[in-house]
Amino acid sequence: MVRLLKSKILLMIVTSLLTASAIAASGVPLAKQVSKDSQVTTSLTVYSDNFAIVRETRQVVLPKGLIELEYRDVAANIDPTSVAVASLGDAGGFKVVEQSYRYDLLNRESLLARFINQKLKYARSVRFDDKFETIYREGKLLATNPEIVNFGDEIAIAPEGTITLGSVPADLKTVPTLVWLVDNNKAGSRLLETTYISSNIRWQADYVLVLDRDRPMFDLSTWVSLENQSGAQYANASIKLVAGQINRVNDRRPDMERPLTAMRMESQVPLQESFFDYHLYTLPLKTTIAHNETKQLRLMAADNASYLKYYVLDSQLQNYQAVESRHAKFDIRMQFANTQSNQLGQPLPAGKVRVYLKDSDGELQLVGEDRMMALAEGEVALLSLGQAFDLLAEHKQLAFRRLGERAIEMTTEVTVRNRKPESVAVTVNEKLFGDWEVTQESLKGEKTDSVTQAYQLQVEAGGEATFVYTARISY
Repeated sequence: MVRLLKSKILLMIVTSLLTASAIAASGVPLAKQVSKDSQVTTSLTVYSDNFAIVRETRQVVLPKGLIELEYRDVAANIDPTSVAVASLGDAGGFKVVEQSYRYDLLNRESLLARFINQKLKYARSVRFDDKFETIYREGKLLATNPEIVNFGDEIAIAPEGTITLGSVPADLKTVPTLVWLVDNNKAGSRLLETTYISSNIRWQADYVLVLDRDRPMFDLSTWVSLENQSGAQYANASIKLVAGQINRVNDRRPDMERPLTAMRMESQVPLQESFFDYHLYTLPLKTTIAHNETKQLRLMAADNASYLKYYVLDSQLQNYQAVESRHAKFDIRMQFANTQSNQLGQPLPAGKVRVYLKDSDGELQLVGEDRMMALAEGEVALLSLGQAFDLLAEHKQLAFRRLGERAIEMTTEVTVRNRKPESVAVTVNEKLFGDWEVTQESLKGEKTDSVTQAYQLQVEAGGEATFVYTARISY
């Protein structure tokens, strides 16, 4: 009995090999599938410009000859023209002759589209007395979305009932699939490395600054938010991030809006290196990123960095007309140096900065947020946090006269009121236009650019400070 079973198994193997040889000899390629189940490694290099380079290796056993290899479970937003595939260790014996991307996935609309002008069978339940019976109707499908069906005696739009089909067309796939025609010169196991670009996957940096209540110091935590809407899951993947603006030709695929979920995960310190004219961050831990997920990973941290807080008023650009008195609030500005002496000193990618301060109960409260541009080592970050409640500036035009058709002279008084319990230093940037010159001023100002005369004031607690200047303007 055992000998008979062994003989049957041997016969099946020989028959399979002979069949494969016969198919290969006939020029008809064998069909083979490779899915994520055979995946060995995955890595992502994610760019902030909404795309990523996906690299993965999969183990597959291939026969010799021409093979139609279905490489399944790729990203739905893949750029098929970016695909590169190689057999590691024996590249010369493996060659992709032809490639197709099957992204027409199986769903109701794509399936019904294959049956236009064909007969479909509709089934629905109808109640007779105290029981239900199934009624069948057959009609020709004329159009989809909505379905229009000719039942012979009538044409129905979106008819009620369950559709019964005899088969599913072979070209419809349940997952996005690359289909390769492969010329393989040696049977056996191969490790295939595939690299491609997918859109709709991005990253951004999120900074959390916690200010010290008693000193001008802060603690910094930096998180990377990875957003995956590419149409694929990346399991146990190595992650690299590129900070910088990459020039690319516009992708033919539009961005797709999908709901997101959120997760959070601790990580160790990443490796950072200069890469071409950009910066590359390698995260130390592997992670899994599901489709339609936003995951946060720790990027870096710093303690006891110093900062400077100050108050600035950028006044309105003054025109050549007489104006009424006006009031304005001061912006709260913050700056810090990205240097090693300030506990920082490494390239900081662009991102959103949220600034917190503990209240009297010891609870963190948000005091402002801003977007920070990419900051190289040695540069200074400038943030705008909001408007100061207790600081107010009043502009009053004391004099205005014309000096001709295209020249004026005006005198402006600026009063700054401080209702805070401490003395503050403020900067008032007076905006002027045309060819201008300050001819008189009660407080020495500084021309900082072609439209700005800046004044520095110290205003005592509960007090006010005033300065007056006269400007002559030609236009």
